[in-house]
Amino acid sequence: MLAIALAHLGAIGLVLPHGDSGEAFREWLLGDTIFRVVIVVLWVVVLVEGVVGLFSAKDAWSARLRRLLLTTLIPPLRMTTATSTPSGWLWLPGVGWRRTGQATSEKLESRLTLPMVFLTLLVLPVLGAELACGEALESRPQLALAVHLGTCLIWTGFTAEFIWMVSATPQKLAYCMRNWINLVIILLPLVAFLRVLNAFRFARLLRAYRLRTLQSRVWRLALLFNLIERLQERNPAKYCAGLEKKIGELEAEVARLKNKLAKHRPVTEEVATTPQASDSPK
Repeated sequence: MLAIALAHLGAIGLVLPHGDSGEAFREWLLGDTIFRVVIVVLWVVVLVEGVVGLFSAKDAWSARLRRLLLTTLIPPLRMTTATSTPSGWLWLPGVGWRRTGQATSEKLESRLTLPMVFLTLLVLPVLGAELACGEALESRPQLALAVHLGTCLIWTGFTAEFIWMVSATPQKLAYCMRNWINLVIILLPLVAFLRVLNAFRFARLLRAYRLRTLQSRVWRLALLFNLIERLQERNPAKYCAGLEKKIGELEAEVARLKNKLAKHRPVTEEVATTPQASDSPK
């Protein structure tokens, strides 16, 4: 099922606009009957497996149905979630099911660090080809296809990593806020895809082109930021210096809030100790 979920995620990545390349290939895929059948078959496999898993799970039916709904609406979530396995457990490749928590999150992060660095370095030749050729990239079909497949691989890898890490960490919202650049990389192509479909429906082709161009530039910038951040993590000295700087900023903010609290606390205590009118002697 891990392979099925990854295949579905990769198929989604193939039709998303990740940049200025691959437009002809994407249009061909979207109109290809076989590709549509493959997408539907993968989704049906996830759905059927999820329904069967309902009867082998041991927790409450509400939790089983919630997991079934999640994997049905977002089949790639089947990489980490199954209706037959209670909530709070995570599937790790080569390890199996493990309880979510800080230890699992740290272990998963250490396993994914090196593969994600190599995947992030793939950004350099992809962006180099797009920047060097510009709009003329589509006049070179083979190069345009290679760039599009490369960006698809990057997007699929980032999305899979994000799903695993969010599923493993107990503080999901905090993780999303810390890794907002990853969210931008994942969500921008999805938003652009929906906007392009809407623009196509109402024949706003010029507006769709402008949106796609803006999206591709923001996406490139997010990839570069992510690359710099990951490379800094591979350099312990620079990474520790960055962490120390953030700690200093947070400590300064805490000190400022404490001073502000100290100024208002005497006033609050004075108001609290002042006798009320009903308590005054008659």
